[in-house]
Amino acid sequence: AGPAAAQASTSITPDDLARFEREIQITEAAYGNPTCPAYRTNSPLARLQLKKAEEALASGYLASAATECLAAGRAALKRLAAGQTFHARPGALTELAYVAANDGSAQPYYLYLPHNYTAHRAWPLIVFLHGYVPSITVLDPWIPSEDVFRAADHAGCMLLVPYGRRNTDFQGIGEVDVLRAISEVQNNYSVDEQRVYMMGVSMGGMGAWNLALRHPGRFAAVAPISGHTDMFRWWGWPREQAPGFKRWLVEWDNALDQVVNLRGQSVFVQHGAADTLIPAEQSQLMVASAKRLALPLSYYEIPNGSHYVYLDPAVTRRSIEWLAQQKPPPSPRRVSFKTWSLEYNQAFWLTIEGFERWGEPAEVSAIITTSGDKLRLRTKNVRCLTVDTQHSPLNKDAEIGVIVNKHRPAGLRKDKRGLHIWVEDAVVYDLGLRKRKGLCGPVEEVFDTAFIVVRGTTGNKEQCARINAQVQRWAEEWQAFGDGWPRIADDTAVTQEMMKQDNLVLFGTPQTNSVLAQIADLLPISIGDHYYTVGDETYEGDRLGLVMCYPNPAAPDRYVAVYSGEYYGQRLPINHKFDLLPDFIIFAADEYDYDNANLYRCAGFFDMNWQLSERLTWRTPPPQVEQGGSAE
Repeated sequence: AGPAAAQASTSITPDDLARFEREIQITEAAYGNPTCPAYRTNSPLARLQLKKAEEALASGYLASAATECLAAGRAALKRLAAGQTFHARPGALTELAYVAANDGSAQPYYLYLPHNYTAHRAWPLIVFLHGYVPSITVLDPWIPSEDVFRAADHAGCMLLVPYGRRNTDFQGIGEVDVLRAISEVQNNYSVDEQRVYMMGVSMGGMGAWNLALRHPGRFAAVAPISGHTDMFRWWGWPREQAPGFKRWLVEWDNALDQVVNLRGQSVFVQHGAADTLIPAEQSQLMVASAKRLALPLSYYEIPNGSHYVYLDPAVTRRSIEWLAQQKPPPSPRRVSFKTWSLEYNQAFWLTIEGFERWGEPAEVSAIITTSGDKLRLRTKNVRCLTVDTQHSPLNKDAEIGVIVNKHRPAGLRKDKRGLHIWVEDAVVYDLGLRKRKGLCGPVEEVFDTAFIVVRGTTGNKEQCARINAQVQRWAEEWQAFGDGWPRIADDTAVTQEMMKQDNLVLFGTPQTNSVLAQIADLLPISIGDHYYTVGDETYEGDRLGLVMCYPNPAAPDRYVAVYSGEYYGQRLPINHKFDLLPDFIIFAADEYDYDNANLYRCAGFFDMNWQLSERLTWRTPPPQVEQGGSAE
């Protein structure tokens, strides 16, 4: 960078960053209308530049970047004060930002507009999901090569590169990031809503699979490259020997288990034949499964290609050109859908509103006749569902004949939302505490929306120090995982308004956390100091811990997550400390399972009414004590 840049970098200090943060606060207060385009496009960008400057200064060897970041941040504040909306520049990659709802952090995304972009017509949008890089940061994001942008430009497509909160597998908060970035681009640019395409490489290939299969009908076409499809095989985990809760936690993210959701979707897969990191078998499995179900899927295997075939411009160009040629398909007459959670309950024009039983997938096969006046459904583990009459091929003027599992439905009602069908009974069953979209667990779901980490302060000095250390460790791990510092509050500072607006992540016990003390008697698991009662069984020991999620009894539309006793996840990699937890787990701090997770003593899911269920609870026997020896 030269002597001048080096001299400039030495002038940036933590005090400079603190002053810039105050500048952001003052400018936002003076011109703060979050719905205004100037605010929405500049305020998050200024906050992102502050975040980057902090990281640059902390790194030392990247300190010179802090000067550039502050300059870019002040330019964003100047535009905000002038009421100027910030737009990406056609023919170039532009860094943009939003503020995440869950932890309030500024998160980047990167948009390329074709050189001839104009807002006077709608443009196709390709979403490109990046691969896994341990060192990825907002200062050094995973960005495709210029060849990828040239290919998109030549195809007449916009190209969006989400950051994905680092290396989240584009699941959980990573998925939230992708969908939010898409929404931001749709709100601020002229996007053809019917031609939003998805592609990804390596980890991003897996992300492309999962996003398409969890949201059938959301994307006009999908092009995974070198992606995982079966994590059981890739990790070498025993599917059949795994306890039911662990199978569920893998299967709901596992592309191969969702293959039936390919119906009605256009998919083009590429993989290197000599890939040793993610073997071509991972794509071949999906191709074979799709073929068995007579589902169309195009596959090209690159001869002698390694895992990194996506660095070859010809490979990514092939995917981009194929995507750009895919026209929006008409609304399908046949929909097949399999899902493990009400969080993912919609496929094309069909929405599953309720399960019969939690802990196992729900399945629907729906066919609308060519005349449009008959609907035939086969369901498994579905209590009720809704058909969007406006966007399906149903004849809107006809009397619709509905058959479910060869019988007339138990209940049928039509309103502005669509046609509501009850499979079993027509009673209103969603009164009281029930699992529903947005409040159905597992623990990972707590962190997808706004949350606050609550530190217990009502214990003795030693207990408070221990809880504080756990909270700090959790916050550092969250930042390393999702590139954002969580909000932290003492239990004594939590208000009723905070409970209504935010999920609470409570550290401690009812004796050491006053918020937990208020709701402890209303939780299904009794919590003490290293002892936990589940039904009629109590688990006690100095090395035991608990993690649990549950609707907050003081604000039932929000979650509480409880971290009590020993700390969870010592051996887990940073990108899997938050995503393989069921609704509750009592675990041993110094014993580990085949997947490096803490060995569970008792774990599982709550049922549809958020109650304990033996069917959904798994236990391991207590450790054996050697006989015949002296206790002294």
